[in-house]
Amino acid sequence: MSSEIDAMQVRLEEHFAALREARSKQGLPVFALEHGLNASELSSLVALLKTQLISGGRLGVHWLLWVVYATEQGYNYEGEEYWYTFESKMPLWDRRWRPSLRTWFEKFCTMYGGLSPEGSWAKNFSIIAWPITHALLPKDLQEQLAYALYNLRYQIVSRLDRPPAEIGGYVARMAHGGSSRFENFVEQEELVGRIILALLDYQSVDNGSAIRPDTLARIASDLEKVRSARQWLHDTRKAVEIATLRGTAPRGGTESHNRDQLDSPAKERKPSIRPSLILRRTGQDEWTPILEVPSFREVAYLNHELATFLRRTRCSVAGSTGLRPPGWLLIGAQRRTLTTWPATGKPVLSFQAPNAALEHLLSSEGRISPGPTWIFRRGSDGQAVEVLGRLVRPNRSYIFVTQGELPVLSMGAPTRILCGGVKAVQIDVPAVLTEGQIDELKKVGLSVAQTIRIWPVGLAARGWDGEGTTEWLESERPCFAVEHDHPVAEYELSLGAGPTTRVKAKPPGIATFIRLQPLPPGNHVLSVSVIRNLGSGAVSRPAEGVISLSVRPPNPWISGTIEHNGLIVGSEPPEPTLDEFWEGLTQLNVLGPAGRHVNVCVELLSGSGSRLALEQVGQLTLPLGPGSWRNMFAGFARREKDPWSYLEASSGRIIVDGEELGIVHIPLHRNLSPVRWVWRTTSKSTLLRLVDDQDADAPLEVTFHSFATPLQTVVLPPDEVAGGIEPQPPGGLVVANYADRREALVVSMRKVDGGFGGLIVEPKFEKIVRTQDQALAVLKSVVAWSDSRLAGVLASERRERVVRRLKERLYSILCGANWERAESRLELGLSTQAGVEGLLRCFGDKRVFALVLARDATKFARMPDQVRKREFAALAQRYKVAPSAPSKRALDLASVLDQALRPSDADLRSLIALLWDYPALVAGARILQLLGGQVASSQQVFPAAGVA
Repeated sequence: MSSEIDAMQVRLEEHFAALREARSKQGLPVFALEHGLNASELSSLVALLKTQLISGGRLGVHWLLWVVYATEQGYNYEGEEYWYTFESKMPLWDRRWRPSLRTWFEKFCTMYGGLSPEGSWAKNFSIIAWPITHALLPKDLQEQLAYALYNLRYQIVSRLDRPPAEIGGYVARMAHGGSSRFENFVEQEELVGRIILALLDYQSVDNGSAIRPDTLARIASDLEKVRSARQWLHDTRKAVEIATLRGTAPRGGTESHNRDQLDSPAKERKPSIRPSLILRRTGQDEWTPILEVPSFREVAYLNHELATFLRRTRCSVAGSTGLRPPGWLLIGAQRRTLTTWPATGKPVLSFQAPNAALEHLLSSEGRISPGPTWIFRRGSDGQAVEVLGRLVRPNRSYIFVTQGELPVLSMGAPTRILCGGVKAVQIDVPAVLTEGQIDELKKVGLSVAQTIRIWPVGLAARGWDGEGTTEWLESERPCFAVEHDHPVAEYELSLGAGPTTRVKAKPPGIATFIRLQPLPPGNHVLSVSVIRNLGSGAVSRPAEGVISLSVRPPNPWISGTIEHNGLIVGSEPPEPTLDEFWEGLTQLNVLGPAGRHVNVCVELLSGSGSRLALEQVGQLTLPLGPGSWRNMFAGFARREKDPWSYLEASSGRIIVDGEELGIVHIPLHRNLSPVRWVWRTTSKSTLLRLVDDQDADAPLEVTFHSFATPLQTVVLPPDEVAGGIEPQPPGGLVVANYADRREALVVSMRKVDGGFGGLIVEPKFEKIVRTQDQALAVLKSVVAWSDSRLAGVLASERRERVVRRLKERLYSILCGANWERAESRLELGLSTQAGVEGLLRCFGDKRVFALVLARDATKFARMPDQVRKREFAALAQRYKVAPSAPSKRALDLASVLDQALRPSDADLRSLIALLWDYPALVAGARILQLLGGQVASSQQVFPAAGVA
């Protein structure tokens, strides 16, 4: 047996040495998956390694066999537990040998020119990143990569002669909607680029034979076992073949001159991110404004930092409530209903974190058109689109919107716009205008079309507002017709600042047709001047016609789907995770025929795609009311169901079944972390197990905090938790701390002590100690409980009670011993006036400050964040409670408790230290937090007691 394993080691050494010799001339890397062994030989390799473990031989002697074995496990990796699979097939493997595996892979890279893993994934999974990288394309990522290539197939065609790293970088920044594992995978841009070129069978000068044919055939064979992935890859290859036959796809021998032409537009052009306004008719003479924000995918392609920022940062839309989830702008064009009109001089988008490059881009491109008036042309579809040129035409109907007073127009009719800050009037322009009517329109900043008309013809434009703004694909040749109503000899055309071209004009009333060459993505302007015959010569007049062209890449059609099946389903956020769904943070929107019923289920899947569980959420009747989905999900959450399959699942999907209307699936991904909690249920008990794949030297600390005593910490041995434990009833919070990260889970046990009374948890605390350290400990505990995932029956209700008591304890430390009692009385259901009176008594000589805050709590709640801070600070200074700096930070403390802010531990310590000497200020911020959504009318609670 020893001779067999030695022979296998020598064979692999010679194989990889020859492979390196062939690749070194081109500077191409070698991958461990290119071992050249067939299925029978791989089985023999596994048997030889098992025998070596039994005999107790030195593993390092046959290190190359272990590299191949680990790579094979990486190829079959399903995104769950690499080491569990690895060690289950090698029962005698000791986990202490894991770092040796990393050493062997580093040796492989040194000896044979292997590729080193890169990106945040490689940092968090410093050992298993090696075998997964050398597995090229693990099975669980094959379908996602095929889908990404299909979506980007037209753009990839024009980039096939670029370096592999550039192709991989483009896919990394432009492919969205995959799992967190896929996002980690595409961070390795060089590797992804080479795989793409190999899968598309494209041989460039840089690529050469980057992957062995038999290895590539193995990957392609596994990929094609999934029908959808096979079709996507086939269509992508077809797009490359067609482009090659037409001569539009670059080849490796492309001249540098052509490449410079290809590169320059991408470097010089600005992405089109200008938002547009639409009015939607929602009632008789009633309009609702909609703001449409274009996709930011082209912005993400500008550089990797912008792509990462957009993928990880939430944003808000001016005039619309709530924050949008990370990556919201990368999915596609988005629409938001406006409740207040956006400011004209400011970008409509704002992000939670600053980004100078994006702010600069938004300052020039991300604003609505300047006011204070706007004109919208009514359409037959119940929508009115903005006319950027402010040009009206006879026999058309318009909506005139203004931030000032409505003008008096003989053509105007009253209408209503459901938006704060603006008013509207409907203008019905007659077929024939008098001079007086023309003057009326000019006085309100509108002009009447009388000279020249330009409109798209031929293949319909992708977008056309009817007045001067068009949208085209980068592969199309825009066509326009030009018509005049006065004597014209020639048209003078110019595209942007380019050269002019003259075209002979037809007689008045007969159109002249113009066809342009395909344009690069971005914004372009076509200007048309007329040249008239005036006696002895021709005189050119200034431009009388201007049309805007917005050119974009094509949106792919997904093979095997239809545009509309009678059922329209969407979710908020558009790409929810499993955790967001299970914790009730996902909103489902379903549109379809009135009176129809749709069934909603959630399916949980393992990493291999097999079903773990199928739960019915409920049945919805169309159309949905405002709270239909929320009420149905609340009933689903209350029902008895097994949460353990959810914790074990690596993905899932929401299934909306409308019978003959169609079935819609919304994927649910899970963001896996290096350390994570997994539940296993048996017939007698439920076990909690910690999966540790971090592969780092940082120590792992595991703690448990019971529902009954949330501030007491019980340290759990990591090795014991890795094998499985059963927490004491009724459960509590388990936290795994490693490096600078934390993985927390609130688990609620079915088995409780004390009968039905044991279902309700009531936390117990020791005597209050008023120190900054104690306040910091309570605040950190609130953050830990609030940020945790949930598992088990009544987990949400029990956590809510614990967090509420911790907040009361925190403010009791900061505001005085009576505060906790006063908050409890308010919670017990006393009248609002009596409950608030208990809080006011805690302010002593600062009672008037508190009374004003309680009276105006609802007004403060409706203010924007910055305005609220400014008004609160001014009030605190007026009543000599505190200076401006700590006043604003007091509201930050409330935001931390509401989970709107998540500062570091150091920031929390400085926050407590700053507010420690201002108890009345902290109590005032807490009053705004408690009463902001409770007090319906100040007269019901407070008399007008002369409060200024």
